[in-house]
Amino acid sequence: MKQRDQLFNNRPMHASMVNEVFGKDLLLLSSVNELFELELALIESRSLSRQELLLRSAFFKSVDGSLTNHYKICRPFDGHISEDRSAQTQVYFQEGKYATGYATHGLFPYRGKFHPQLIKGLLNILEIKRGDIVLDPMCGSGTLNVEASLLGIDSIGIDVSPFCRFLSRVKCESLSLTPEYVDAMSTNPDKWFNYFSTGNIDDKLRKIRDAEKLKIYELALLAYLDAMGYARRVIKAGHKELFEKVLKRYQASVLQTITNSVIKSSQLGTAKIFEGDARCLPLDDSSIDCVITSPPYSFAIDYAENDAPQLAFLGYNVDELRTKMIGLAGRTKQQKLQRYFDDMKTVVQEIVRVLKFQKFAIIIIGSNTNQTGGIRLEQTIIDHFDNFNASLVKSILKPIKGMRNTMKDEYILIFQKN
Repeated sequence: MKQRDQLFNNRPMHASMVNEVFGKDLLLLSSVNELFELELALIESRSLSRQELLLRSAFFKSVDGSLTNHYKICRPFDGHISEDRSAQTQVYFQEGKYATGYATHGLFPYRGKFHPQLIKGLLNILEIKRGDIVLDPMCGSGTLNVEASLLGIDSIGIDVSPFCRFLSRVKCESLSLTPEYVDAMSTNPDKWFNYFSTGNIDDKLRKIRDAEKLKIYELALLAYLDAMGYARRVIKAGHKELFEKVLKRYQASVLQTITNSVIKSSQLGTAKIFEGDARCLPLDDSSIDCVITSPPYSFAIDYAENDAPQLAFLGYNVDELRTKMIGLAGRTKQQKLQRYFDDMKTVVQEIVRVLKFQKFAIIIIGSNTNQTGGIRLEQTIIDHFDNFNASLVKSILKPIKGMRNTMKDEYILIFQKN
């Protein structure tokens, strides 16, 4: 690894320096214009060789005139947005395909999820490679696990929510489905809808012995659950009509992913998704090469309520789950805050415990001081890592686009275990 002082210099790069810094041989993606992206692109360009940039760069369109794998993976993801949407909306999603809308990341849009392109960039600047194991102890929708798989890196995702585990597993498994199975998915949406709408879904799925067929059924089930949530937010269409549209979109996304020449199933990393609690990780000491996670934005999002329809359909008690989730326990606001801070201290201790010596942990965290009594969450996290013998080596400010009503920005905090 390059010298830490060189890679993690805390001075950001101003956008006006882009051409001078990168020159003509490194062409950034057109969507890379935020200051945090430019800064990460600079570190990435200094961390990876030219060949490595071609194979795994997150921010560059081309290197020495050759298109990068990231661009080739993202390029087919046009046409997933209806033509009747506004021009502004279509432009937004067109640009977003390089950051959030590629591979299986677009399956079931999840509030507060990671920025996939960012995760790829972070794995690159830390020089995580094949043979390493990366961990997200609060994996949510599985963004880290999908990105690690695409780079050929093995990963572990842990979450207390059964729906999050299901979502993460389906997104990872869909990277290597058989095209013939996926191609037939949307031929009879009414049959799919009736299958999921009657009887006990667990009992039905348990009877499927063919592993590949089961993955297809679970992908269709995710589309059903996605349409279920969508139907709660719109007036003009019902669950059944929306399911047909979502199923076709899922089919198109997965087909474009698994038939992409860059993505080879034999070279994907293995993603293991476990039930567990970040406060008591079921992992050995010093067994993980890198941790990337984001604490729950439970002051901004009630995740149990957010996923309530899906959890209830799958047979889980939402109120019982809420008592197990970080930041949702306690009756009063003060009780919830104190419990949150206590829980996060334990989470940090567990992260440092499972991390190998001199390896890195990245915490991406926002702060809503109106809901935390003026306390900055990022400083609390920094203090906890320091207490458990892990030093802050880099801090990057990142604006939040999708949650501006609750949080305007978040910090990318990079720690090294001492």
